[in-house]
This record gives sequence, structure tokens and C-alpha cells, in this order.
Amino acid sequence: MKILPLILLASSFSVMVSAAEPFPEPFGLNWGMTESQLKKSGFKSASPAGKFNVLTSVSTPKAWSRADTYMAVTYRKKLVKVIAHSRAFTSDIYGRDGKALYNQVKSLLIQKYGEPKRSHERTGLALYDDADEFYQCLKYSGCGNYISLFEYQNGYISVQLEGTGRGKGYLSVAYESPAFYAAKNTIEQSNNQSDTEAF
Repeated sequence: MKILPLILLASSFSVMVSAAEPFPEPFGLNWGMTESQLKKSGFKSASPAGKFNVLTSVSTPKAWSRADTYMAVTYRKKLVKVIAHSRAFTSDIYGRDGKALYNQVKSLLIQKYGEPKRSHERTGLALYDDADEFYQCLKYSGCGNYISLFEYQNGYISVQLEGTGRGKGYLSVAYESPAFYAAKNTIEQSNNQSDTEAF
């Protein structure tokens, strides 16, 4: 007779543990790291990108074996977003290599964080509609996308194929922490206030 209450208690405990899990910290980096700490980890000096700064590196404490470059995005000199770009695909006119890596990373993320909130995996919607124009289509706005977006603990993780030319592209994996969205809201509110005062 006590089995059901025990099951419910275990279920509740599992939910509480899940809810307490933080947003994942990728590639051995930690959210809130300062730019000085990032530089000690191999990142180059920051470049401004609006209200954010961007630092780049070819390595991280826990490297992804397929990565070519990493970008660390900071707000007020603290890490809020991380992007990894794979090594470039070349002579991959049908996108087979790119799709294989995309599906591999997507499957790994599903195992860890559940099904994506949304996916869009279509090409040939405009201009470049031949099978051998896969990356050209991805590069052209409105032609198609290969992207999956995961929502997890108030942040987002995305995996996306990017096109740079015929048979050429790369895979991008981005982690946007909850602090990144808080920063975006702060910036938007500040801009709105500034615009109001301007008029």
C-alpha cells in the first residue's frame, strides 16, 4: 500500500533534481568567466559587437574534436554565449558530410537534453533548388535551413549548417545562457529608454 506514495516521492525528487540542474557549460568553459580568464584559456583580445564583446580561440579546456574555431561572447566582460564552428566542408556539393555531422551532433544533444523545441531541415525553397547546390542554398536567404534549436533550463542550444559557397560550409553549435537573454533584455530596455528621450 505504500508503494504508490514512494513512487510519487521519487518522481517529485527527480523533478526537483532536474529543475536544479544549471544550463550546461560547454567545452570546459564556465558562465560568468571574465575576459581575463578567457584569455588565460587561450582566447584572443575582445572585439566589440554592439554592447557585447567577442573573443576567439582555436582551442578550449575541453575541445570538440571537429572544431576549428570557438567564439566567446561576453557582456560586461563576463561570458554569456559560446559558439563553436567545425572545420570547413569542401567538395561536399550534396551536403552529405555536413548532414552526417549535423545529425551526429543533433543526436548527441537529444540524448542529453531531449527533443529540440523546433527543427527546420529543408532546402531548395528559392533559387538554388538542385541537389548539388546544397550549401549555396543555405547561404541564400529564404532558400532553406538546416537547424535544430533546443530549449534547456532557460537557455538555448542550437546546431546549424552554414553555407559559404558551392560544396563549402561548416557546422555551428551555439550555447546561449540565460544571462545572454537577460543581457539582451537590458540592452533593449536601455535602447528604448534612449529612443524615448531622443524624441
